Amino acid sequence: MTIFPFDPADIAARPGPRYKAIADALSDAVKTRTAAPGTRLPPLRDLAYALGVTVGTVSRAYAVAAQRGEVSGEVGRGTYVRDRNARSGPGAGATVFHAVPDAMLAAMKAALPAPVGQTEILGAAMRHLLDMLPDMPGRSPFNSYPPVGGTPHQRMMAAKWIAHGAFAPDAEELIICSGTQQAILTAVLGTTEPGDTILTEALTYTAMVNQAASVGRRVAAVDIDEEGLVPQALDRAARETRARAVFVVPTLHNPTSAIMSDQRRRDIADVARTHGLAIIEDDIYGKLVDDRPPTIAGFYPEGTWYAASLAKTVACGLRIGFLKPPATQLERARAIQYGFGQTVPPLMAELAAMLIESGDADTLTRRQIEETHARHAMLRKALPHRNVATRDTAPYAWLTLPEAWRSHAFAEAARTRGVALAAGEDFMVGPTDRASRHVRLALGQPQTRMELATGLSIVADLLASGPMSSPLVA
Repeated sequence: MTIFPFDPADIAARPGPRYKAIADALSDAVKTRTAAPGTRLPPLRDLAYALGVTVGTVSRAYAVAAQRGEVSGEVGRGTYVRDRNARSGPGAGATVFHAVPDAMLAAMKAALPAPVGQTEILGAAMRHLLDMLPDMPGRSPFNSYPPVGGTPHQRMMAAKWIAHGAFAPDAEELIICSGTQQAILTAVLGTTEPGDTILTEALTYTAMVNQAASVGRRVAAVDIDEEGLVPQALDRAARETRARAVFVVPTLHNPTSAIMSDQRRRDIADVARTHGLAIIEDDIYGKLVDDRPPTIAGFYPEGTWYAASLAKTVACGLRIGFLKPPATQLERARAIQYGFGQTVPPLMAELAAMLIESGDADTLTRRQIEETHARHAMLRKALPHRNVATRDTAPYAWLTLPEAWRSHAFAEAARTRGVALAAGEDFMVGPTDRASRHVRLALGQPQTRMELATGLSIVADLLASGPMSSPLVA
């Protein structure tokens, strides 16, 4: 049975913060047995709507009640009034109880593009593509295995998509991949052997680290600053480790949103050339920045494996990426893709080419940039006095936590209140604690601005209240 022992007029009349008034009203109901043991409290969202407060306020009130020993949370079921006769008081026994939300309220963990009409545009394009198939037997994705690296038309559209300033590869130089992850793995296999070391930013894209480990490569950290990878540190690491390759995200670095300057990119290219390092350049976020600097591949074409995709700008579900290896390594890259059976889903590759050719891909990218700007405005309003590193077109923000918090504790406290986010330590490479007081907030993943507002409200509450309001350890 769900109970509702909350009178909005009574709570409004109580002194002090709203969360405390709600917690005190619940405490009175427990003492008078209006809220009997075993009865279920309203879901956070329902009570917040009924009382005209934020979800974060209700979550904090439930957490106070949990500290008092009056309620406990059960994952997947909700929050229930405890039998106070069964335990002597708050914190009794081996478990510290805290409220658990009935369902996730805000997903802010994955760096996904925001919904800006992808379903409608891609759905219409797919219907058009299927209607065209009878008239394009030579290009039909159903009649044969796809060619390694994609069809000439698909590669032509890929060349159009990734062209940036003087960096304008020919279609024959490109390989269509199943997303940037496949492009990166192909580059890892093409530049290194088992046991080799790959250098990367001290904070980096975790999937690359996992990929490298799965094929027997080691990963070593290189210091970063406000622009990203530090050339002097890269030079030192290359000499000390005798690494074969370096992985770098020079534009909207994940997770800090740093953008390398033109000169920094030249310096990185010079260091790599000096040491014979291959560069794996992940430019997946590049098209989100209107005036981004030139690609590293443009400065060091003979040694750079350049990867990009449509995942962050158009639609992550397409799983279509692009790889430009050095000219001398093109056949090796194709052989790796073929040898691992890494063919591209032909229907998705043809759909991606159609979106680029029609201009729909550019339309979705512009919408994505506009929506991300709006979501960053929401972030600034929700966390006005917090240390947040980001750019207005980045799909995430790098939040510095107060001294009392550590990243995994904060992420767990957020999870218990219905918000999923990424702990800073998850991005660390090597024995460093530089991210132990950071979390990454993915602003694009929430499906609506309301969901984002809910998540930011709960994050703001946690920052204000501190870890004492979120007991997590017995």
